[in-house]
Amino acid sequence: MTITWNYRVFQEADGDYIIREVFYTEDGSITACSAKAVEPSGRTFQELVEDIQSFQEALKLPALTLKDIPDGKLKQKRKSRSSQNISHQQLMIELGLD
Repeated sequence: MTITWNYRVFQEADGDYIIREVFYTEDGSITACSAKAVEPSGRTFQELVEDIQSFQEALKLPALTLKDIPDGKLKQKRKSRSSQNISHQQLMIELGLD
């Protein structure tokens, strides 16, 4: 099973907006999100530019709330920027579900 992810805008309980990483199953359903807001980063200037572009893509999608995340599954550690795909097994380990 392949897990994909992207950035999504979240409206917090206090009304503020942040961006989190959201993880999806092969059928496109949300499976988890990052516990905290993320910020653009990159090992090179070009990687930073690409990360910022991905943040801009998040602004085109509907905002989510934590109620949209099944069972409140929050991922604690930010993933590497090297790939937008991780294995199902790796996601299960990172979520503590294996």
